[in-house]
Amino acid sequence: MCTRNALPNVLEEFAAKDPSQMAELSGAKFENNVFSLSYCNLPLQISYPDGDIKLRFKEDKVATPVQLTNDEKVIILHYLSRSSGLPLRGQWISFLELGSGQMHWSSFQKEVLEPLSREYGSSLDLFFEKGQEYGGTPFSGGDAGLIIPVFPKVPVAYLLWRAGDEFPSRAQALFDSAAGAYFTTATLFVLAKQALTRVWFTDGSKHDHLAEEV
Repeated sequence: MCTRNALPNVLEEFAAKDPSQMAELSGAKFENNVFSLSYCNLPLQISYPDGDIKLRFKEDKVATPVQLTNDEKVIILHYLSRSSGLPLRGQWISFLELGSGQMHWSSFQKEVLEPLSREYGSSLDLFFEKGQEYGGTPFSGGDAGLIIPVFPKVPVAYLLWRAGDEFPSRAQALFDSAAGAYFTTATLFVLAKQALTRVWFTDGSKHDHLAEEV
């Protein structure tokens, strides 16, 4: 998992990498010592080599501070510094199918799937509305499904099924099978949780792991 102590290490790794290569492998753009990168459809600017992250408004090109969790900041810098460049395969797999996914499955259900199904299992229209604000595109699965472009080469699909007469609502999260070339399974857990919070629990009222300013 990501921790506060991980940030100094990932900043050091980020600063030591070739920025042009990082841009090529991650799908980011690099110009004038600044990366332009989309995270959950948010246009970010990440300065090199210091790793400062700002939100770039598309309308006026003005960069302003953005609130991110410590985990988000670590994941963003990890994505830039460790991207493999492997293209999307178009094959979707569950968290359980990731390497060592079974080890984290119980926590993944509790911290990612259950909050989504509990809050939006009976509010599919709101699920779509919020997801599309962050660039979500329809996914053909479940009663409702959206692909969130967490990073250019690491999307996550979130699916919901309505409750039936004899069973509760449920949720699923799927990853492109190339995701393991970009992050460890433990980090993909954190990534899926942070993207869920960013897109569907932004107000902080329904989720227990929310943004702190960094």
